Amino acid sequence: MLIVFLLAGWLTVFVGWALSQRAQPSLFPDTSPCYGTRSAPVSQYFPPDSFCLHADGDLRTVNGPKAKLVFWTAANTTLAMVIAAAFARLRQRA
Repeated sequence: MLIVFLLAGWLTVFVGWALSQRAQPSLFPDTSPCYGTRSAPVSQYFPPDSFCLHADGDLRTVNGPKAKLVFWTAANTTLAMVIAAAFARLRQRA
């Protein structure tokens, strides 16, 4: 249970960071999804997502639904392990 908790927790952290920083042109500006579209990158940290803010005021996400599904699956698995550990501890005391 501890191994699943740790793996899912770290996966949640890394995928969340990647989703929120995907539009930022930190290392390679030419590979940013917002490059060449006259838009500015915008990050949202929870729920993690990256957007391109276009000149017309429209926010368009740069992350697909599969990447968001990975984050939410890992986050829910982490939470499920915490709840399962609490129930296991209560059962052990009884």
